[in-house]
Amino acid sequence: MGSVKEYLYELWSQIDFEVTFECPECGQTISESFKGDGAADDISEEVRCLNDECECDWVVIISKGDFSYSAHIDREADTEVSLKVEDPWEGWDEPEPEPGAYGIFVEAMREWHYNVDAISEPEGWSSRNRMLFGTLYSIAEAYFSDAIVGSALVDTTVQRALLKVKELGLIDKQLTLETVLDKPEIVQEMIRASLQGLSYHNLVLVNGISRAVFRKPILPQNSDDRAIILSSVQKRHDCVHRNGLNMAGNVHRDITPQYLREIGRIFSEMAATLDRAVFALEVKRNFDALPDSEEDEF
Repeated sequence: MGSVKEYLYELWSQIDFEVTFECPECGQTISESFKGDGAADDISEEVRCLNDECECDWVVIISKGDFSYSAHIDREADTEVSLKVEDPWEGWDEPEPEPGAYGIFVEAMREWHYNVDAISEPEGWSSRNRMLFGTLYSIAEAYFSDAIVGSALVDTTVQRALLKVKELGLIDKQLTLETVLDKPEIVQEMIRASLQGLSYHNLVLVNGISRAVFRKPILPQNSDDRAIILSSVQKRHDCVHRNGLNMAGNVHRDITPQYLREIGRIFSEMAATLDRAVFALEVKRNFDALPDSEEDEF
């Protein structure tokens, strides 16, 4: 268990890493994003192969050099590891969550659909289609972030639930009474900082937060829709970081206008599900805040 100062130092020194490699056991492409201490000389992270017939666990070790980082698989030195390092987000002043986040999402989606009709191309490998695909993810991520962070800032029930979400790293943090007296909003600030450090294109994580906090998962129940949206996460990565190429160097050819509309529909349904869950909790909070009614006297 650590102090608040230690926690804030850990939070501010975090760097985003992304590793990609082929599983040494089955050849499946593995891509994983995680945060690590930018001040550490070596960072290790356990990564699992998602091949149902393999499910091997590999330890990725990231080493800090004088001017760059390198990565390798523990006890698998011959396996080539692609490493992407994002700049730390310390010092970045995140804006307040937008009020009326769902209305903004709906309007953004209306404009996005207009652009799909106006500029998308029939070919699934079109750069325009990849741009529209990336824009869709940005719209969805912005809404997920604003909805969850906005709810957390005003509802202590949400804050209590978030403290138990292990990915936020808050479970084992302790505060002294002196710290609470000096900074009454410290817990809220810690939760907010942790939430704003998340990657909201990690749809499994967002789904887990929604389930834990709002008692409502947002991933589709329909197996086909679920498969489409989950596979889109890696596709987004390829479009954003590899110009639409997968690890084998092949371009994605299925980002057609039909695919864009289909995945847009799924994201809209996920957003609507989250909005209803957030609204239900808000109604309950407001109802619980009402004073007890007194019986009329006659």
